[in-house]
This record gives sequence, structure tokens and C-alpha cells, in this order.
Amino acid sequence: MDALLIYLFAMTFTPGPNTILSMANAAAVGLRKGIWLNIGMLFGITAVTAIAYAASATLYAFIPGAEPWMKAAGAAYLVYLAYKTYRKGTADAEEKSAGFTEGMILQLINVKVHILALTAISTMIIPAYEGTVARIALSLLIPVSCFAGGLAWAVGGSLLSGIYKRHGKAIGIIMALLLLYTAIRFFV
Repeated sequence: MDALLIYLFAMTFTPGPNTILSMANAAAVGLRKGIWLNIGMLFGITAVTAIAYAASATLYAFIPGAEPWMKAAGAAYLVYLAYKTYRKGTADAEEKSAGFTEGMILQLINVKVHILALTAISTMIIPAYEGTVARIALSLLIPVSCFAGGLAWAVGGSLLSGIYKRHGKAIGIIMALLLLYTAIRFFV
């Protein structure tokens, strides 16, 4: 259990597409308006976790062949998010929050989330615990920890919103570059 909790903490509270977008979104539009992105992320990671649990062995065998396509789709979406993040940071950009749909889509094509769910379920949950109820309960820690990590970064972004409003262009560029870096890391 310790390894699972450490793994989930390390994967969900460290910078990645979810946390960066969550922070930038909340900094731009506030936590209350931006929470829908995080709720969408929660639904998306719950769907990914359910699929990973229900078909862990099949998906694990299938992913090596699908990995290049998943990486390409994930990288393309991150480039799109980088552009949106950059535009939010510019003075002429409209202040529209990323919402439920963007959050859910990010989870469904986010390779980091797929790897997180498959690794946790196939190496730390199914082999270590007996019984469907225990396994499902432990698998639900995945979306809960992802939501908590994204929400923590959103709160940070919301608290720093004054700085964001004064230095939005520079922050938007930095966040966009971090998203582009994440997209590049899919292939490097």
C-alpha cells in the first residue's frame, strides 16, 4: 500500500499536463469558474481507470502497438492546450475557462494517465490484493489522487491570480512552453 500511495502522490502532484493546465486555468478565471476543468478531469481519469481495471491484461498487451498513436494524439492535444494557454496570457485573449469537456478529453488521451492507471492496477493492486471490492476501492484512489493533485494546483493558481493578471503574458508563455515540453517528452 505504501508503494501505491507514494506512486500516486508522485505521479499526480508533480507537474504534468493536468496540473499545469489546472493551475493556469484557475489563475486566469478563478477557482470557482475553473473547477469544471477539474471535474472533467475527474470523470476522464475515472473512465480511464475503469477501462484499465476491467481489461488490464488485454490493454497492457495492446498498448505497445497503440503507443505511437496515443503519443501522437496526446502530443497534438498538448500543443493545442499550449496554444490556448498562451492565448489566455495575452492581453487580447478572452477570459474563457477551459471546461469539463477539455478536462475529460485531456484524460482520455493523456498517455501519463494511461500509464499511471495501468501501472498502478497491473503491478500494485491486482497482484497484491484479493477480492474485487478491495481492488476496485484501491483503483478508485487513482482518480481521487489525480483530482486532488489538479485541485491543489488550481488553488495555487487561484491564489496567484493577481500576479497572473499583472504578468499574464509571461506566465502564459512559460505555461505554454511547459506544455510543449511535456508533448516533446512523449517522444524523447
